[in-house]
Order: sequence, then C-alpha cells, then structure tokens
Amino acid sequence: MRRIPTGWIGVLLVLAAPAFGQDKALSDKMMADKMAADKMTMDQDKKIASLIYETVKEGVELYNGGNQEGCLRLYQGSLMTLQGVLDYRPTTAKAIKDALAAAKTQKTSDASFTLRKALDGAQADLTAKAMAKAADAKPLWDRLGGEKAVAAVVHDFVIAAAPDPKVNFFRDGKYKLDDAGVKKLETMLVEMISSATGGPLKYNGRNMKDTHKGMKITEEEFNALAGHLVATLKKYNVPQAEMDELVGIVASTKGDIVEVK
Repeated sequence: MRRIPTGWIGVLLVLAAPAFGQDKALSDKMMADKMAADKMTMDQDKKIASLIYETVKEGVELYNGGNQEGCLRLYQGSLMTLQGVLDYRPTTAKAIKDALAAAKTQKTSDASFTLRKALDGAQADLTAKAMAKAADAKPLWDRLGGEKAVAAVVHDFVIAAAPDPKVNFFRDGKYKLDDAGVKKLETMLVEMISSATGGPLKYNGRNMKDTHKGMKITEEEFNALAGHLVATLKKYNVPQAEMDELVGIVASTKGDIVEVK
C-alpha cells in the first residue's frame, strides 16, 4: 500500500510521537497517578465542606438558643482544626488564621459572626475547588469535545493551513494529496490528538523528528501553522484553558520539527 505523504502539517498536531519520545507506558502511569491524587484531594475537599456545613448548622442552633459562648467555642475549635488540616490549601488556611486572630479582640457575638464568615468562606472555597477538580479530572480529549469536535477542528485547520504560502505545507510542491489522501491525513491527525490528550483513538505512526527530518522547516513556518491552529480553536470557541493546554503540547514539539532557525 502506498504511504500517503503527510507533508509537515502533522507537526503541530503531532500530539503523539508516543508522548513525544517518552515511554508511553510511563506516561500513562504518570497520568493515572495524577488523576488518582486529584481524586483524593477532591474527595477530601467534599468531606471537609460537608463537615463545615454541619458545624455551622449546629452553631446556629446554639446561638439562636441563647448559647453564644458555646457557638463561639464550637466555631473556634473547628477552625483551629481546619487550619492544620488545610495546609494543602494555603490561601484558605491563611483566611482562617486571620479570622481567628481577629475574633480574639472582639466580643462574643461579633467574634461568632467573624468565625461564621470564615467557615462559610472555607466551605465555598473547598466546594469551588472540588468542582474545578472534577472538571480538570476529565482528559483534555473530553474537554475538547471528543472525536466529533476534534475532527471538525482538524478539518478546518487543514483547509486554512494547507494553501498558506507562509506555512509551505507541500514543501514547494514536493508533496501532493488527493481527496482520499486529505481524508486519511485528517484521520491520522485526529488519532494523534487523541493519543496525546487521553482519548480512545491510538496513533501508531512515526515520531516527529524522523517524520520531518530533512524537510528544512523554518521557525517562521512553524509559527505560521501554529497561528492557524489557534485561529481555528478560537473559531470553535474552545475555552482558553483547554486552548492553552493543547497549544502547550504543540509548542513542545518545536525542537523536533524546526531545522532552520
């Protein structure tokens, strides 16, 4: 079967050269370990936020029942414990520390409200971080929208970049693609992105350094292609965080692609 030349458009979307030359098994293990650690942190945030809710609920009952001193001591003891537990959330821990210090100079009723506010703030902070972790826990592939969305981006990206003389995709006419070849190329690029972003599709092609050796790709050409990628991602309203993550992966291939500075 004739090998379809891909030109160097795979450059930027070569989010693949198995983990850019790293051992794929090791890369997968590192990703799995990170996801497991993130899940543990997320679960802990949820549990602490739930305990804060119960603490505040009990404190309100004490306060409204006329036991302001009991409410204050409950809040104070809970926050002192939280300050030590939340060392992995330094901003939240500092807010608790400041509230405890402020409460020492206030009368019972005012101190109770100061500490209640600190508890509410800690609960809101932990809940927000747990939600953010839940979103981040999803692979970049899923956050990009999966196969259908990535295929649409790749298609428009190829259409925009291929005819641009600043990209010099066909290397001064050395490479040519018919319709079937373009379709095959797009499929390969989708597989590359999937392989590099935690998707289910696997890419088994050559690594980027070997693929583009001798093509004399310049830094200006690389940057021009990168510009088309960014423009296409913006066209599809890809969130900035996901865009930055994908472009960061792309940028890491530059050393293996550019031969002419």
